[in-house]
Amino acid sequence: MTMFKVKSKVWVELDEGQVMGEGKYRILEEVNRWGSINKAAKNLGISYRKAWSWINSMESRLNLKLVDRQKGGRNGGKAVLTKEAEELMGRYKELVMGFNELIDKRFRKVFK
Repeated sequence: MTMFKVKSKVWVELDEGQVMGEGKYRILEEVNRWGSINKAAKNLGISYRKAWSWINSMESRLNLKLVDRQKGGRNGGKAVLTKEAEELMGRYKELVMGFNELIDKRFRKVFK
């Protein structure tokens, strides 16, 4: 017998468009991990331009600084998440976890 699985995506929007979703969460997570937008993008298999665009669109829509950037030089640049970015990520993660709990519960009920 084939076992069903449920999958879903959760994102947060403003009128101007998406503020946070899985991809944008992951780019912030990787920036936090590597301290670099370039390294984060490479690790996710996306271009630097795309990563920078996602970060820029989130910051513009929220009117918040999410990543403090320092341009490269001899020792290279660095990128550090702001406390606002960390808070946004925490709230998004909590939302997704709660959403998944509800979906899983409903799924088990419907597909016994």
